[in-house]
Amino acid sequence: MCGIIGLIGRHPRLGESMRILQDTMARRGPDGKGEYVSQDIALGMRRLAIIDLDTGTQPSSSANGQVLAFQNGEIYNYRELKHQLIEQGFQFVSKSDTEVLAHGYAAWGLEGLLDRADGMFALAILDRRSNELHLARDPLGEKPLYIARASGWFAYGSSLVPLAALPWVDSAVDPISLDAYLALHYVPGDATILNGVRRLLPGEALTVSLADLSTRRHRYYRPSVKSVRRRSIPELSAMMEQAVRSRLVADVEVGVFLSGGVDSSLVAAIASHYSPGIRTFSMGFADASYDESPFAQTVAKHVGSMHTRFVFDGNSFLDLIPEVAGGLDEPVGDQALLPLYWLSREAASCVKVVLSGEGADELFGGYFYYDQFVSETPRPTLRERLRRILRARSTRSDYPRAFFDAARNATPSGFPLAGELFARKAITGRAYDGPDAWVADVLDWLEGARSALQRARAADVASWLPDDLLVKLDRMTMANSIEGRAPYLQRQLVDAALALPDDQLVANGMNKHILREVARRWLPSEIFQRRKQGFNLPMRRWLGDWLKSRGGPQDYFRDVEAIGLDGAATARLVADDIAAGMIRDRFVMALILLVEWYRRFTVKTAALAKELPR
Repeated sequence: MCGIIGLIGRHPRLGESMRILQDTMARRGPDGKGEYVSQDIALGMRRLAIIDLDTGTQPSSSANGQVLAFQNGEIYNYRELKHQLIEQGFQFVSKSDTEVLAHGYAAWGLEGLLDRADGMFALAILDRRSNELHLARDPLGEKPLYIARASGWFAYGSSLVPLAALPWVDSAVDPISLDAYLALHYVPGDATILNGVRRLLPGEALTVSLADLSTRRHRYYRPSVKSVRRRSIPELSAMMEQAVRSRLVADVEVGVFLSGGVDSSLVAAIASHYSPGIRTFSMGFADASYDESPFAQTVAKHVGSMHTRFVFDGNSFLDLIPEVAGGLDEPVGDQALLPLYWLSREAASCVKVVLSGEGADELFGGYFYYDQFVSETPRPTLRERLRRILRARSTRSDYPRAFFDAARNATPSGFPLAGELFARKAITGRAYDGPDAWVADVLDWLEGARSALQRARAADVASWLPDDLLVKLDRMTMANSIEGRAPYLQRQLVDAALALPDDQLVANGMNKHILREVARRWLPSEIFQRRKQGFNLPMRRWLGDWLKSRGGPQDYFRDVEAIGLDGAATARLVADDIAAGMIRDRFVMALILLVEWYRRFTVKTAALAKELPR
C-alpha cells in the first residue's frame, strides 16, 4: 500500500519537484519511499509496508533493469504468480508483490499481467525498451489514479492535491462536475471536480509514449451484464471463502470492520475461521435507535474474534468534519465518512489492514431502491431500448436526464439524488451543453442487461461503488495510514454475482437471498436473517448545530463564489429549509463537505505550489 506519483516533461529540477509532491502523500505511505529519475521523467512512491517489510522497496525491476514497476495496493495472488514466473526462469531478489508485477509484465505483457493479477492496485510500469509508461487501475476501482496533461507535460498520482499544485494544471472547479457533485454528493466517471485533472476508470489502462506524450487508453476489464447463470450455494460459498482468505495475505496484523449486518458479519466469520482470534472493530452510537453495534458484538462472540467497540456522537460529528475534509483529496458528501474516519483512526492503533463489506449490496441486490425493479419485465421492449440509446447519445444539454433523471430524481440504478434540479440551478444558475462520453458509454453498456434488477446493480457498480463507497474507504483508511480491503470485489466473485438471476437475489420477501444462504453456515439466524438497516444518523439536528456554531447559513456560505456557488442563494436555500424544519440532509451535508474541502484544498495546493522549483 502506497501513494505513487510521476512527472514527465523537460525541467532541470524535475526530480526535486517530484520529491516535493511525493511527500504530500506521507499518510498514504509513512514507512519509506522510492524513486526513479532520469532526464525527462521522475517517478516516485511513498510506502505503507504490508508485504515484505524488509526488502519491498520500490521500484522493482526486470529485464536487466529495463522494466521498472511501482504500485499503490496489493496483489493478493502474488505467490502463485511468482511460482509461475520462477518456473519460466525469472529470479527474485525480494518477497515483494511489486517485483511480481515487474517480472510479470516482462513475461506476459501488460494485458497478460492484468488478466492474471488478483488485487487492488494503481500501477505504473516504465518500459525503457519501448520508451513507454503504462498505467492501470484495478478492475473495480479500489485504488485511485489521477492523471493530468498539457503541452509538453504529463503527470499521474494517487492524490489530487499534488497534481493540482502543478503550475500547468488548471485547478479551477469544473462547473459540470460541480453539478454532478450537487446531484449525487460525488463526482462520477473519469471526471474530477477540477478542470485539469481526470482519473482512470476502474479496469482501465493507459499507455504514454515518452517520445511525444501521446496516449492510448482502453478498458481491460468490465463486468459482463449480458449473461445470467445460476450458482449453487456450495459453489458461491467456496468463492466467498477464497475471496476472504486471499485478502488475509499480509506480513502485518489484519482486522475486520464489523457493522453487524450480514455482509461484514460473513467476512468476519470466514476471516475468523482462517485467522482465529482476529481483531474486529465496530462503531456504536450514543442513540440506541441508530446503533447496530449490539449485533456486531453478537457476531464477534459467535466467531471468537477479539472485538473492540467505539462510540460516535454529535460532539464527534462537529469535531470531525474539518479532519475528514482534510483527509479528502476531492469532495465526497457522504455522512458515513465521519464514523469511518473515527473507526479507522482507532483501529490503526491495533492493525495495519482491515477487511470490510463494500460491494455486497451492489452485487447481491441489497438496497431498498432496487425493490422497484424486481417485478419489471426481464427484457426491455425494443422501443424502450431505442429510447435509451437515443437518450444516452444525447448532448450535454440532456445530461441531467441522461444520468440524473429529473423526473424520477434518481440515477439509472434508482439511487435517489441528493440535490434536485431546481436546487442545483438555484445555487449555480447554470445550464450545460456538449457531449458526455462517460454517460453515453455507461448507458450503452447497461443496455445489455438481462433484467431491470441486473441493470440497476450494474449501474451502481459503475458509479456509486467506485466513486463514493471506495473513495470513502480508501481516503478514510489512508488518512490514518491503514489499508482497507474489500473481499466482495474479488473479480471472479463480481462476475458470478452480477450474473445471478433475480430469483436467487430476492426470494420470500428478502433481498440478498443466496448470500444469506451462504451466511447460514457461518452465522446465527438473528444475523443472517436481518434486514438491511442502512446507515442513518440524526443528521438534521447535527447539521443545524454545525451551521449555528459557524454563524448560520449567511456567514457560513459567504465567499463561496470561487467554488462556483452563489453564496447568497445557497444561504437562502439552506436557511429556508431550516426555518421550515426540513433540512435536506444529504444535500446540506454535500454542501458543507464541499466548502470545507475547498477551503483546505486551496490552502494546501497554494502552499505546495510555492515550494515547487520554477
